[in-house]
Amino acid sequence: MGICSCTARFVLFIFNLAWALLGLAILGIGIYMNIQGKTFREVLDGQLTVSTILLIVVGGSVFLIAFFGCCGAIREDPCCLNTYGVILSAILLCQVAVGVIAFVYKNQVQTSLNNYIEKEFLNATRGDQESINIVNGIQKDIKCCGLDGPNYWIKHSSEIPPSCCGGKSSCTANDAFSDGCKDKAVTTIVGFLYIMGIAAIAVGVVELLGVIFAFCLASSIKRREMRGYA
Repeated sequence: MGICSCTARFVLFIFNLAWALLGLAILGIGIYMNIQGKTFREVLDGQLTVSTILLIVVGGSVFLIAFFGCCGAIREDPCCLNTYGVILSAILLCQVAVGVIAFVYKNQVQTSLNNYIEKEFLNATRGDQESINIVNGIQKDIKCCGLDGPNYWIKHSSEIPPSCCGGKSSCTANDAFSDGCKDKAVTTIVGFLYIMGIAAIAVGVVELLGVIFAFCLASSIKRREMRGYA
């Protein structure tokens, strides 16, 4: 086997190890965001949920297929390497879709979220139990208080909800979270979307290199086999 083939084989193996680790990372990010974003699923019309599920599926697939790529490099099987390259290309396209969703829907998500937060807090001040539960969940999950700070509850209610203090039995303005939920929620969700986009791009770069080396190595092995039959 020539020096180029040895180099391609070694690089492909190393890339797949790195790819497996990145796959685990993107899988973990997807699971974390799916859990943390549960409070906002209603308002996002499935946009965040779809993106996080795609991350979970892609991350898990990336990890499993990385082992497939390692096996193809070690065994020097052209068929295995070509199949690996095609599958990897398909996954790469899926990740590009995740990145596009994350960046394209950023402004739409921000507007929808602002309207949703304002509506639920207004309904909560009117005694709607469902809205109260949602507001308590938001305040506790992202550590915020009131629409624009603890003073929101002082103006609209005689008491600050315990969720403003992380669930303590009693809560005062001095103990409550200082950030308002409207700005904090937008910052949190937009941050999630940026993380999804950056994670997809980072893994995509590694995958693109993996595709190139897989096809190059498969072609080199095939040419060597043809010379052997000649």
